[in-house]
Formats: sequence, C-alpha cells, structure tokens
Amino acid sequence: MQVVKKFTWEVTPVNTPLFKKKCSKCRNSKLYYCSNKFRLNSQKKNIDVWLIYRCVNCDDTTNITIFSRTKTGLIDKDLFQKFSDNDEKTAWKYVFDADTIRRNRMEFDYSEVTYDITHNGLTLEDICNLEEDLIEFELKSSFNLDLKLSHVVRKCLDISLKPLEEMLSAGIITALPLCSLKKCKVKNGIIVTVNREKLKAYMENKNKTEHTPT
Repeated sequence: MQVVKKFTWEVTPVNTPLFKKKCSKCRNSKLYYCSNKFRLNSQKKNIDVWLIYRCVNCDDTTNITIFSRTKTGLIDKDLFQKFSDNDEKTAWKYVFDADTIRRNRMEFDYSEVTYDITHNGLTLEDICNLEEDLIEFELKSSFNLDLKLSHVVRKCLDISLKPLEEMLSAGIITALPLCSLKKCKVKNGIIVTVNREKLKAYMENKNKTEHTPT
C-alpha cells in the first residue's frame, strides 16, 4: 500500500473582477466594480435582493439579481441578515458564483484580479527527500475562481511551464477529479498529487542530462 502525506494550498482572491457593461449615464466606461452592498426591496410577502455594482468612471449603479420575487421565509435568516448588513464575504460569494453569473448573463474582466496563495513552500527537492510515496496537495478556496490550476501548481512548487508539462506527460503530477491540469480552473477540494519515486527518477535524469558534456 502506498503511503500518502497530505498538505493544503489555499487560494484567496485579493480583489473582485470588473463587470463588463457600458455605462448608460456617462458613456465613457464599459466597466463596473462591485460595491459590496446589497439592495433589498420588499413587496407584500415577496422580496427582491440585488448586488449593487458601480461604474468605475461616474459611480452610476447597476443591480445584479440575487433573489427575485422570493418569499421572505424561503431565505435563510442568517443569509438575510448578511444581506442587511452588507456582508462583504457574502457579496464576494455571489460575485464568483457561476449560477449568478449565468442568470445575469455577466461577463467579467479578470485582468486586474490578484490572488493570495498560501502554501507550505515545499520545493521539488524537498518532496524527493520525503519518505512517503505520494504527496497530496488539497486546494481550499471559498470561491469559484477564474484561475488556472496550472498557475497555482507552478507557483506553489516554484516550477516553470516546460518542467510542469514534462511531469504531467510522465504522470508525475496528477489531479483529482481527473482533468486536464493545464485547462482546469481552481475549485475547492481538487487534489494535486505528486508521485515521489517518479519525481526522483525525473530529477536524477534531468541532473545527468544537464551535467553531460556536449
């Protein structure tokens, strides 16, 4: 039986993406930022909940639908309170929520989004010196992110694209659920696995190649 050693990588966005929409007021901007504020409107026993975005140029507002004509009793009390308190974490949850994006037909500009990636700093050499057969890194994220898994792997293992591609082809690095690591986006619960013996063989061969006279 193969022995496994487990670690965690946590990915957190530092800021939110910009919503691509032409401003009908100033007409000078095509981008809106998330205000982290909600708008609630009650009509009899129903309620509407929107997340407010503001134009980056003139601060004009546009609303993104979270709940529409929903009976108040169907909304969790704690969640309703977070809407009332303009809870930032709740706002960000809906900014990155795939269903909310789809229902509102939203398109985002992610070019200015940065991420805080917390990891243990293990290098490939460190992994080779461990005793376990398989080294697993479980991804933790509170949000659905438009960030390639390969970016996180390269960042956490401090490797460039070419060695990563070589190790993927050799089955040294794999991901569960099974996916094309180069195309897959970061999701909570994804497990990246490094086969230590295969990695050692790869590193030894690489060192021999680099030190072989031409």
